[in-house]
Amino acid sequence: MPEISHVHLAVPELATLSRIFREGGAQSFPQWLSTEYGERARIDWYGMQGVLMINIGPPDDAARAGLWPRPWDDWTEPPRGVVLATVDAERAAEDLAPVIGADATWWETGEDPLLQATCRRTTLGRSVLVLAEPSGEGYVAACLARFGEGPVAVVLDGTTSVGKAVDANPVSDGPARYVRLGEPDAPTLIFLPASA
Repeated sequence: MPEISHVHLAVPELATLSRIFREGGAQSFPQWLSTEYGERARIDWYGMQGVLMINIGPPDDAARAGLWPRPWDDWTEPPRGVVLATVDAERAAEDLAPVIGADATWWETGEDPLLQATCRRTTLGRSVLVLAEPSGEGYVAACLARFGEGPVAVVLDGTTSVGKAVDANPVSDGPARYVRLGEPDAPTLIFLPASA
């Protein structure tokens, strides 16, 4: 079964990211995370394990290539989820079908006011993949304009006092805290409490 296994971030400096993880209850960086220096914070790519992608590849459209995961067989504890920005969630689900399976069920989760997007999710093993289609000019629209389609948020277990609290999120439907890593189009970390 395919499952999200890795997230790779580019960040201008690691101190802020380390502080956010410590405040969220992590003693060190999660095993599913790697980082490198980047002038602007962004999620460069995400990986998926349990997928054989020899005869299939990303869409020809370069703006959509970021939706496509990299094969990454890292059998550590996965993140709770990854949020992918897309201009068309139905088309993105079709693009991803060769990787996650044509029988994947996508559930509508409604409008997320902080992502400013309409979301739908599917469960992949222990993780959730969320497609976020902009519902107006806001966070997801800004990410799409700057980076094209692809990962914009990572969902993880933890609690933190920073960021913005919400009563519902697109992964667990329960409470969460959203922490932006800088600029208006920088990646978002979505912390879910243990009970979520």
